[in-house]
Amino acid sequence: MQRVLSILVVDDEKNQRETLAQILRDQNFQVVTASDSQQAIDILKESPFDVILSDFRMPAGSGVDVAKKAMELCPQSVTMIMTAYADVQSVIEAMRAGVIDYLLKPLNVDSLLRKIQILQERRDLQREVTFLRAEINRSLESNRLIGDSASMVAVRKLIEQVAQSKGSILITGESGTGKEVAARQIHQQSAQREKKFVAINCGAIPENLLESELFGHKKGSFTGAVSDKEGLFSTASGGTLFLDEIGEMPKGLQVKLLRALQEREIVPVGANQPLKIDVRVIAATNRNLEADVESGIFRKDLFYRINVVELKMPALHQRLEDIPVLSRNIIKKYSAELGKPIRGLSNDALRRLMSYSWPGNVRELENVIERAMILNSNSDTIEVSDLPAGFQNLDPTQGPVLNLDEAINQFSRSHIVKALEACGGDKKEAAKVLGLGLSSLYRKLEELGITTKKSET
Repeated sequence: MQRVLSILVVDDEKNQRETLAQILRDQNFQVVTASDSQQAIDILKESPFDVILSDFRMPAGSGVDVAKKAMELCPQSVTMIMTAYADVQSVIEAMRAGVIDYLLKPLNVDSLLRKIQILQERRDLQREVTFLRAEINRSLESNRLIGDSASMVAVRKLIEQVAQSKGSILITGESGTGKEVAARQIHQQSAQREKKFVAINCGAIPENLLESELFGHKKGSFTGAVSDKEGLFSTASGGTLFLDEIGEMPKGLQVKLLRALQEREIVPVGANQPLKIDVRVIAATNRNLEADVESGIFRKDLFYRINVVELKMPALHQRLEDIPVLSRNIIKKYSAELGKPIRGLSNDALRRLMSYSWPGNVRELENVIERAMILNSNSDTIEVSDLPAGFQNLDPTQGPVLNLDEAINQFSRSHIVKALEACGGDKKEAAKVLGLGLSSLYRKLEELGITTKKSET
């Protein structure tokens, strides 16, 4: 729905001012009038306008004075001058003041309304562009890999290393660990970022349709093929094709995928001639593909083709220290969507979240926090009572059992951070307290993914 334009009409001649104002009101514009430049400026100080229609010559100041002040008070406004005395010098002066158009008196009403309509369409387009940019930014924000744990630092580092190549990548990890987010990050950091990122879940489409979805088909190639269809390999041309849950792909189709990756060409269903493709393939799975290869479920040659680089996404229980920052980002996201100004989690609620094993990983964490925010009605903080019953019965002093390396890293990270805080960020002093050389401390900081802002001096 279009927003109604607001228009300020400035003219010292009352009949002309009121007549023009009424014409514009009849077109459903919001109109305010002013009898001279000073009154117009006073009005602009109180409220901005989309369009200013000002007479050029008035007893107490000119339309140029109004335009200059409008540029200062409401730079988004558009000013048009009405005059019967147009000359080159006055036009130049007005344009320098920000006037976009001259309207000769007596006014051609139809011409004026067309100009205003064009301005309205331009404003609507600008608002749409602003909205879409905000949506894109929100999308990009929600598609970030969040966390400062050593495992997430390693994931981001590997993404930076592989993004610029066109080699195939296999992303592995449990459901809900962010495999598609990682794939999008790779695409966004690649030279193909301006091209399309196309995703398909290989386990969600019936076998008889998956081939057509990937490679396309020709009209009449099977019942229901009433027209040619472009496959996703062609749709993603020049960009990235993300094959999620590739371990679910039927074995017969694995042969055709292997050929596409090896030959860089596809054959649509019902076609005789192959089509060349230029697309980067990123695959993902929550299965153990090596075990599937051994059992014959997944082709060994395809496994090696897609697994040029493997990116392992850590489970949430392996990076519990990321839960506070993950929670803050989830709360920020849903505060806007739900219209609830919730600031964060209580300490007790956070301890419960960090004492859970998270079999559903980040997806489950987001679900739990969204539910808590919906049910929260009396506080700007999520409390234990807002969490599902299973969390209320958790012992916050007992976290999930970690393997030995994870437990050692978690303790080391926490201990080093405390030492740095106690030393005010002075790394030399912290190294002495920890019984380490400065170079050893730096190595530990890098290994454990600890970021600091202060120098060692």
